[in-house]
Amino acid sequence: MEAYTAVISLLRTLDQRYISQLFHRHTAETLDSLRVTAEYFQQLLEKTSNEKIKYLEEEIRVVASEAEDVVEMKISKIIKGESWTFGISQHQDMLPVVEKMNTINEQVMEIVSHDVDQILELTGDSLIGASSMSDQMISWRDLMVIWR
Repeated sequence: MEAYTAVISLLRTLDQRYISQLFHRHTAETLDSLRVTAEYFQQLLEKTSNEKIKYLEEEIRVVASEAEDVVEMKISKIIKGESWTFGISQHQDMLPVVEKMNTINEQVMEIVSHDVDQILELTGDSLIGASSMSDQMISWRDLMVIWR
């Protein structure tokens, strides 16, 4: 629950109306990347009860909180006039957090991918002899239901 709360808080910070006006395009793209990863974490935390993901929840909470702190610090400094830089230097403080979020995202995706592969192997036998390739398709939603 704490991980979910931290992710939602980060998303609210990133969704502030004026945020895109404060940052240079390159930094705005970095913020968009953070948003996409945070949205993925939100969906994952909402929809899964997989124990393999549980051990990553603390890491997700920590990195989401760190990301929010960094973004809020940058916003505060820009508004106060303490920091107004352009281009690459504007998002330097965000890079370590982005890297951490990407690392956790890769770990989660590896777990999800491994479990989906196992599900496909288990359900593959029931697909043998199906009349067409479209009959053999399993949707991602079906896999998430099975995976839970």
